[in-house]
Amino acid sequence: MNTFLTPLAAMLLLLTISCSPPTPSGSTNAHTITDMAKRSMSVPETITKVYVNRPGSILLYAIDPELIVNRSFNFTPEAARFLSEDYLVLPHTEGSAEEILKLAPDFILTFFDINAGSIDEADKLAEKTGIPVYLASLTLEDYPEVFRRLGRLLDREEQTNRMQDFIDKHVNPVLEQAQSIDEQDKMSVYYAEGDRGLHTDPAGSLHSRLITMTGGINAADIDAVSRKGLSEVSMEQLLMWDPDIVLVWAGLGKITPTMEHIQNDPIWSRLRAARNGRIYQIPYLPYGWFDRPASINRLLGIPWLADLLYPDVYDIDIEAVVAEYFRVFYHYDLSGEEAQTLLNP
Repeated sequence: MNTFLTPLAAMLLLLTISCSPPTPSGSTNAHTITDMAKRSMSVPETITKVYVNRPGSILLYAIDPELIVNRSFNFTPEAARFLSEDYLVLPHTEGSAEEILKLAPDFILTFFDINAGSIDEADKLAEKTGIPVYLASLTLEDYPEVFRRLGRLLDREEQTNRMQDFIDKHVNPVLEQAQSIDEQDKMSVYYAEGDRGLHTDPAGSLHSRLITMTGGINAADIDAVSRKGLSEVSMEQLLMWDPDIVLVWAGLGKITPTMEHIQNDPIWSRLRAARNGRIYQIPYLPYGWFDRPASINRLLGIPWLADLLYPDVYDIDIEAVVAEYFRVFYHYDLSGEEAQTLLNP
């Protein structure tokens, strides 16, 4: 029997191979898992290369930066000093199927609100790439489950246990104690966004949740505009609300011009928060601690804001908490001087 291929058959075989998705670089042994959207998929027994989307990049960096094949953010020199050199030279991608295929990951990790839309997107990406796409929840309360699941899946349980320990020590006690603050003792807080501070996110917004979680009252009595936030307000409304405290947003690895405007605008000086010296720039390195991105750094933002609002209630050694967070989540040992610089931008 002739086992040689004809020229036409050989050409067809070559085309089939060249058009097929890349084989994952991990172990060829596969097993079936279920993601947080209850989608089943087959993944390599050992996962060594992970593509992660922008909302999940900080969390996966905390688990193990050496697993990541892509970078979702650009960084200023101020922010870059806290991140590993190997991570900073990874290719920056916007998440197209073509870009992902070039990186040949074993596995695609995406963080979104889990709903019909995000499930459909994950299914389409898996179909386009031929690579398993794991959908994880962005919801703050789901982080313990995210840690447990990814720790097992990526064989990084020792690290994800350390991450959970931080929540148990520094986040959960704040959330519990916040429930005991009397309504009449709660501080009203305005979250100043936009270049002039006249955009904000009211109570119920993803972007301002830390205010109520730590026992404050969101001063903005308006409707949220969308998941992206930034509801517009007038100076007259702000003067009427007259908050006890103003938190000023920050950009990614750099300070926005908002604080400078607020400090130099005589109308802002009429606010109670200004008269009492209680307008604060939110720490922003290497990512914002409060919002933008509304990601894992909120776990540091919770004790930070609790200490800012009610230092006598919570009795937090915030410098020690910041140092522990950076050690666990950024794999970086902060000096005392660095911690103070971060806390006082």
